[in-house]
Amino acid sequence: MKHTYKIIKRLIWGIALVTSVGSCSITELDINNDPNNPVQATPDLLLPNAELAAINNIDIYNTAGFAGQLNSADDFNLNNSSYNGTWNFFYQSTQNIEGLINATKDVNSPHYLGIAQTLKAFAVGNFVDTFGDIPYTQAWLGNSADPNFAPVFDKDSDVYEALIKLCDAAIANFAKSSPVTVKNDIIYSGSITKWVKLAKSVKLRLLLNSRKGRATGNSDLIAAFNAGGYITSSADDFTFKYGSQLNADGSDGRHPWFQNAYLGDNGFSYISHQLMSEMILNKDPRLPFYFYRQTSTVLDPANPTDRGTIPYGGTYLALKTTFLNNYKKVYGTLTSADLAYIAGFFGRDRGDNTGAPQDGALRTAPGCYPAGGLYSGREIAAKALTGGTKGGNGILPLITSNDIKFYQIEAILDAGLTGDARSIFEAAIREHITRVVNLGLTVDPTNAKAPASTDITDYVNSWLAQYDAAPTNTAKLNIVMKQAWFCRWGQGTETWNGLRRLGYPTAIQNPILKPIRQFALRKPYPSQEGNLNPNAVDKVTNVIFDRDPIFWDKVKLKWEF
Repeated sequence: MKHTYKIIKRLIWGIALVTSVGSCSITELDINNDPNNPVQATPDLLLPNAELAAINNIDIYNTAGFAGQLNSADDFNLNNSSYNGTWNFFYQSTQNIEGLINATKDVNSPHYLGIAQTLKAFAVGNFVDTFGDIPYTQAWLGNSADPNFAPVFDKDSDVYEALIKLCDAAIANFAKSSPVTVKNDIIYSGSITKWVKLAKSVKLRLLLNSRKGRATGNSDLIAAFNAGGYITSSADDFTFKYGSQLNADGSDGRHPWFQNAYLGDNGFSYISHQLMSEMILNKDPRLPFYFYRQTSTVLDPANPTDRGTIPYGGTYLALKTTFLNNYKKVYGTLTSADLAYIAGFFGRDRGDNTGAPQDGALRTAPGCYPAGGLYSGREIAAKALTGGTKGGNGILPLITSNDIKFYQIEAILDAGLTGDARSIFEAAIREHITRVVNLGLTVDPTNAKAPASTDITDYVNSWLAQYDAAPTNTAKLNIVMKQAWFCRWGQGTETWNGLRRLGYPTAIQNPILKPIRQFALRKPYPSQEGNLNPNAVDKVTNVIFDRDPIFWDKVKLKWEF
């Protein structure tokens, strides 16, 4: 999370700069304007921070825990103090988006306005998915001429309707001619064509998530798909590309997972044993790109020191009988070299909240994808990270053409859209493998090795066979969402949404220890907001995160113990 707080500092500085510049008119007594100190910030100066606001409000740690991919928050021991920072950062940072919207009122810049509206629809949509009812119509008014420091909470369903309309307004603004050329665009370099596709894709995402909570949900989703114009190529993906070094202001511009794992004593969270073991047994060609192995030593449970490091409950893959038996069935062997290889996949089972020993040099670290880390194929010896490793130039996938394919499959199998879900499923798997391999070859060109085309085809065919064997559309969708679970390593929000929207995939491990609370249907409202805003008191007191779903969640997922 270090990266997030550094971004917050940059955004605070940006807000302070704009505020200080805007206050100049109070003391300047009608003297000549200084062009180097404008009274009002222009859209091109506001745009980068507005884009960062939308990007950095994606929670890639906790939602990956909710999705069963990481050990972060996967015991669901949450309370009303867990997300004070998340709440505050959202409203603080998205003030930059609102500032961009306000700046377009004084100049004829419909394209900047369309970008701001698209960013707002995406960011606020994610926030509604996270908390439910939120301040919206009265939010971001703290610095207005008539400031409001106690905004009311709008219903989550009402905010969603407003955001869907906001996407339509953005598309309409992009269709207008603009005398102002978009500059400083860190996402699409000023390409309005790509921004149109993103606006339509954000609308698709909103319609997909909410379709079971809106009377016309499925029909509106089908109409949006039939209208076309959304992201269909990886060239148009909504992703954030991290750098491989420090930024000019001294902050770290590398992927946050890379920072946590590679620049110190590996403070990265434990990776799910289920995720790693199933990829091993499935011969998933993305495996060496996803995970970096730090050790080849099998821990000895008879050794007191080793025993204190072995994960709880005998789940350590190198000693787990069920896994080793399945390994022999798949690979036909279990040699000492195999065990040394398996030892490098050192994580935890879901819900293992036992104490964390000094095992940073053993834990599996994130690899090339998406963190910009190191490739870790079987032919490469495991090696503990020592800090200072070059890299970090990974990506944060936000809405990709791969995501849209999974949206489309769901719409076909469960919402009445016409199309060939099987062929789209195959295309989605192949496209994602290509995406992963290409990034790996870029960030670790010395070690990374592209998988053989026959290995990719064998893997794809194994999933198509599962799809074909599923007897109903519902069963097929469950298979599709499990593959999406593998594809969405690095972006747990989509899986968390799918679990709440559909209850799929069902084949994700329950917590190994009975969790303190049930599955998170939303995040708990922050107590700090309740202390500051009287309109939030009821939410903090009466809305229970594992009992009360947001409006589109009709599944209300529960653990079975």
